[in-house]
Amino acid sequence: QSGDTIQTPSAQAVEGAIDVVSREAGSGTRSAFEEIIGFNGEDQDPLTANATIKDGNGVVATYVAANDAAIGYVSFVTLHENEGKIKGLTVDGVEATAQNVLDGKYSVARPFEMVYMEENLTDVERAFIDFASSTDGLDILESNGTIVDTTNAQVFDMSKYADLSGNLVMGGSTSTEAAVKALADEFTALFPKVTYEYNATGSGAGVKNATDGTYTLGFASREIKESELETGLTAVTLCMDGIALVVNPSNNLSDISKDEIKEVYTGVITEWSELEK
Repeated sequence: QSGDTIQTPSAQAVEGAIDVVSREAGSGTRSAFEEIIGFNGEDQDPLTANATIKDGNGVVATYVAANDAAIGYVSFVTLHENEGKIKGLTVDGVEATAQNVLDGKYSVARPFEMVYMEENLTDVERAFIDFASSTDGLDILESNGTIVDTTNAQVFDMSKYADLSGNLVMGGSTSTEAAVKALADEFTALFPKVTYEYNATGSGAGVKNATDGTYTLGFASREIKESELETGLTAVTLCMDGIALVVNPSNNLSDISKDEIKEVYTGVITEWSELEK
C-alpha cells in the first residue's frame, strides 16, 4: 500500500447503511467521477436513488466530516484543505496524491487534452500552446485545481510573438472550460490584440470540431481515441484531474477498490460491513 492515510485514535468499523454522497446534476466533478468509475453512461447502471446530493466540493467535505456513515468524493484541493476533518481513502492500495496521478498509479484520474490539426494553426494558436505548457501556464492550471507536471517546463518567452493579433476559436469539454478560460484570460492580457471564445460543447464535439476546423483548438477531458488520432490530429496533455474518495476520520476503512466504488455508487453494496477487509 502506497502512503499513509489520516487516522484518529477513535477510528472504528462503521455499522449499518452507507450514506452515499454525490454531487449535483451538472457538476463537472460528478461527470468526471462517473466517467472514470464507469457508470451512468449509455447501457450502464445509474447512481443509486438513495444518494445524498450536495452542491460543491466544500459542502461534500463538510457533510462527510459530520457523518461517520458517509462516503463522498472531492477534488484533491478540497481534500488537502480539509486535512484532519475528512480522510482520503487509498484506491486499490494507492494514495490520492498528485504524484501518484502523474505516475499513472492512482486510477480515479483522467487527462485534460488539447487537440488540433497542425495546418489550422496560426501564430496565435502556436503562442497559446507554448504558453499553456510554460511554467506560467502550468501555474494557472494548477491554481484551478488541476495536476500538472512542470519537469520540462520553461518560462514563457512572449518576445517570440511580437505584435500578436487574432481570435482563438476553442471549445469542447465542459470540465476543462474553467481552466482553459483562466489560461486564455491571462494570455489575452499579455496580448491585448488577441481575443478568444470557448464553446462548451463536450469532449466529443471538441475533438470532432478541431478535426474539421470548426475549432482551431479543441479540448477533451478523456484519453483521445486511436481512431481520432488517425485523422492526423495532434493531442497534447495539458494537465490531469484527480478525485479523492473520502470518509469521516472516525471510520477505520482505509482502502477501497475501483470496483467497490462503482458498486457503492450504483447501490450494489449498501452496508459498511460489505467493505470490511
